[in-house]
Amino acid sequence: QISPNNIYFSDRLLEVYDFIETLSGAAHDRLDSAIRGRGAFRRFKDTVYDLGMDQQWYDFQAAAYKRKAARWCEENGIEYEE
Repeated sequence: QISPNNIYFSDRLLEVYDFIETLSGAAHDRLDSAIRGRGAFRRFKDTVYDLGMDQQWYDFQAAAYKRKAARWCEENGIEYEE
């Protein structure tokens, strides 16, 4: 069953996967391991901080939100302005 919570969870997980795929080496491997099982988001966030990548993650997430907003506006015939 699809609920708003499931959609939000799925969307967040895709953002996390997309972010991890931009990385390589130890950072990629540690974050990839962090997102397995229960508590994945907490471990991901903790590992991002441990690696000193928190600003990189926030920048990536902000860009993803902008892309989503622009896409939604386009699909709904609304002009998108930054």
